[in-house]
Amino acid sequence: MTRLSLDPRCKLFVTFFASVTLMISLTWTKELIVISFLFILFLLSGFWRKGLLFFGLFLLLSLVEGFFAGQNNSIVTTLLDFFSVGYRRLLPTIMAAVFAMSGTKISEWLAALQKIRIPSFLLVPLAVLFRFFPTLLQDVKSIRQAMRFRGIALNGWSYVRHPLQTVEYFLIPLLMSAENTATELSATALVRGLSAKNPHTSVYTLRLKLADYVVFGTVLLLIFLFVRM
Repeated sequence: MTRLSLDPRCKLFVTFFASVTLMISLTWTKELIVISFLFILFLLSGFWRKGLLFFGLFLLLSLVEGFFAGQNNSIVTTLLDFFSVGYRRLLPTIMAAVFAMSGTKISEWLAALQKIRIPSFLLVPLAVLFRFFPTLLQDVKSIRQAMRFRGIALNGWSYVRHPLQTVEYFLIPLLMSAENTATELSATALVRGLSAKNPHTSVYTLRLKLADYVVFGTVLLLIFLFVRM
């Protein structure tokens, strides 16, 4: 079965739609429609495990809300009901963001942002931000590996039991590494000419396909139905 491959601009539109649903009042039925739509996108793109995880989480939060809605209005039940509703309302946005980042390279995102003519004063920070966290994660792994070689903080409890040692051997190297990484990535973005006003070229040829137009149309149809319902 051929996996669905959407243009990053289409994924960005889906994420924007999911973010808008967070700011408006939706019934549970409309929330289910949005979650089901995103779940189908996960399935067609081959990320069915992530889709099942999010869909199951939505059902679990719905069950929690339904259970505590009929209970006595104690502080505990009220808080649990509040958090279940709040997390469920955040779920479409998180789900759309995970879908947007799944299977899309950072270079493709940068090419898509250039296609929609994002100004350079926004493009350069976004380019740094996209590459910063994956690089920082690798630095965390390297620091922890170096600590293991020296027999320092071999488990999670050691970080709590020896806070000064954690600051000295983990947090300080991590902060220094983060500063160097941010500086190097900023310089790399500028050297690649992302701030230049001339037209940019890319090795990725982005072109909207039939599947992208179908997703665009489906999102617009959902917006129309939500307004009319």
